[in-house]
Amino acid sequence: MKITLPEIIKNRMPKTRKMRLAAAFSALFFILVAMAVFLVGVFSDLPDVKALREYNPPRTSTIWSRDGVLMAELFNENRYPIDPRTLPRHIREAFLAAEDDNFFEHGGLDYLGILRAAFTNVVEAKVSQGGSTITQQVAKSLLLSPERTLKRKLREAILAIRMEKNLSKEEILNLYLNQIFLGHGSYGIEAAARTYFGVPAKNLTLDQASLIAGLPQAPSRYDPYKHPQLALERRSYVLGQMEKNGWITAIEAKTAKEAPLKLTGYRNLFKSVAPYYAEEVRRDLEDKFGTKTLLEGGLRISTAMDSRLQKAAEEALRSGLEEISMRAGYRGALAKVAKEEDEEVYRSADAPTDGSRGRAVVKAVGADGITVMRAGQNFFIPVERMKWALSDLFPSPTARFRVGDVVFVKFLSSKGALAAHLVQEPKVDGALICLKADTGEVLADVGGYDFSKSQFNRSTQAQRQAGSSIKPLLYAYAVEKGYTPATQIYDSPIVFDTAGLDKKWKPKNYGDKFYGATTLMEALVKSRNVVTVKMLQDVGVTGAVNYLKALGLESKIEPNLSIALGSPAVTLADMTATYAVFANGGYRHAPIFTSRVEDKEGRRLLEKKPDQGPSRISAQVSCVVNQMMQEVLRSGTGGRAGGLAVPSAGKTGTTNENRDAWFIGMTPDLVAGIWIGYDDNQPLDDTETGGRAAAPIWKDFMEKAVRHYYEKGDFPVPSGIEFARFDSVTGKLPSASSEKAYYTAFLEGTAPVTPPSGAKSKKKESADSSVDYQDPGNLDLLR
Repeated sequence: MKITLPEIIKNRMPKTRKMRLAAAFSALFFILVAMAVFLVGVFSDLPDVKALREYNPPRTSTIWSRDGVLMAELFNENRYPIDPRTLPRHIREAFLAAEDDNFFEHGGLDYLGILRAAFTNVVEAKVSQGGSTITQQVAKSLLLSPERTLKRKLREAILAIRMEKNLSKEEILNLYLNQIFLGHGSYGIEAAARTYFGVPAKNLTLDQASLIAGLPQAPSRYDPYKHPQLALERRSYVLGQMEKNGWITAIEAKTAKEAPLKLTGYRNLFKSVAPYYAEEVRRDLEDKFGTKTLLEGGLRISTAMDSRLQKAAEEALRSGLEEISMRAGYRGALAKVAKEEDEEVYRSADAPTDGSRGRAVVKAVGADGITVMRAGQNFFIPVERMKWALSDLFPSPTARFRVGDVVFVKFLSSKGALAAHLVQEPKVDGALICLKADTGEVLADVGGYDFSKSQFNRSTQAQRQAGSSIKPLLYAYAVEKGYTPATQIYDSPIVFDTAGLDKKWKPKNYGDKFYGATTLMEALVKSRNVVTVKMLQDVGVTGAVNYLKALGLESKIEPNLSIALGSPAVTLADMTATYAVFANGGYRHAPIFTSRVEDKEGRRLLEKKPDQGPSRISAQVSCVVNQMMQEVLRSGTGGRAGGLAVPSAGKTGTTNENRDAWFIGMTPDLVAGIWIGYDDNQPLDDTETGGRAAAPIWKDFMEKAVRHYYEKGDFPVPSGIEFARFDSVTGKLPSASSEKAYYTAFLEGTAPVTPPSGAKSKKKESADSSVDYQDPGNLDLLR
């Protein structure tokens, strides 16, 4: 049977149609299933928008000085939540104009706004407008992850609608203005107002508010510090939108658009106000409360720091270290600038201010001085301000400097203008700490020359040998054991045979000299090592170690005679706190940095008050040693610290080979300590003793400190004390032949009453004496 082609087609068509229909239905089924699965994924596990009523974002913790200066902000997100309803109308309207001018009309999604933004972006061929409402932005920021996917966008839309049904518009705007990221670590309008303009948000002017309101779309792109022109263009757009919506007049918009961009100058308070002090507080509280609470809990941390003394301490230490570096000689240019384009880093550097330091480029050199450039400004430095850098080999500026040299300069205000001084950035470092003598409150703490280069706090973390700064503590023990300032000891050679040493130990004085008959007071005033060793040998090492521990020294102390020369390694903070026993009648207080911590609700979490406790030494012994230490400043090794307008006392310290230079001193109200040295323990120059390197820094600081802290008059003199004058050599009442006499305090009944019998003795003891003793170490020359 013959079958034609049309019949074949006719017979096959139904089967083909069925197959196509089956395929279509299968595809539709799978599409519907996929859509169902997708929608289940969109709707499943959606966050509960009602939880936003309990909005509790990470908050900035703040550290404050005792005189109300904000020292530092600690945060993961720099945020200060406020109630936006307290803000002026123009601030809220600026954000609405920039991000969602239909906010109070839509129900979470602005469909016309989405279409308008899409059309504008197509016409302008760039993304100039966003389609997300403020409600959507809140949903994305607080409830969703930041990935860019269709699923996340749908979830955002659903949550926006739910938020509008469960929260008021004011609640949503509150969340937005406190949550939004606005650049430079700032979250929320309050933090941004402080970061960019240094004012609370409620004080923002129209031009300031409109600039900040333009940031959410692209904080980095419109950063006014980095891209001022783009920021101003964005500000103009926001102001235009505000005018368009009738929220401001054309004149107000024009005035605000023409307002100059006046930023406060963004600075990290932590690093610029009191970095070593703030870091000490941060480390301590992180141990107590944990990182999360410290950085997100909105704590208010009150400290004992006085910003006036802190500033004085930083300047005194930095200037003193620079002086030490300059005495060592000019090290040469820091770098060379060969081309003008290479000057840009110095041209765009921070503008100099009074007391600031920084690198500058030499632009001209003459016989009378050099001209340097920093931040686009030229400064002339006359030869009088650079003599320290000249030498026999380089006797003039033209011999020493070349155009293009990079030098280190300090700026000081002089006659209403800034003057540049050539200084030298030191390699040596140091520390300064100051405490209230009667409470232990730390009024100032500077742990090094430059926190940006080293965060190691040398006042609290560095364990360094005490040198002769330990002597007053040992002399106090000697007074308790029956010694008096007039007790006579022979300063003469002595040798110790010590097991384990290749040679005998022969303690020496600074300068390898011996002085014969010496009174205890003379030994302290002139820092005689050998006399102190003999005294310690007599009163007993074990008892002395126990005494040092009782005074509060926390370091490990080996029980041997090298203690007399300051072998124990101690921190500056520990030693300075211990010295307070000589200023306040025998009491020692642990250093207090943090005085109070409150949570965001103002509830007290921590409060530190001075721990009075029992006295460490008697008031009478404290007075005797204090009077001896006053003479150290009048006629002894601490002479460069003398001459304050208020009563003062102290002691120098210099360790073997000048590796450490100390000065710790006090007034009736304050006790302050200075340490100078290298972190790698290399020696200072031969002349850089405690009296030369550290004492002038102490005086420089104290001259400013006592302007604010001097209330008590003189040091206390308790009952049980008598004063007497005695010959500095014989220890007896002075006579016509006395070359020098001291007038000082004695425990009642111990002052000298016997006149000298004949001439003063300057006989030196024989060097034959030999004593077996435990290894005293190798501290030979300390002062």
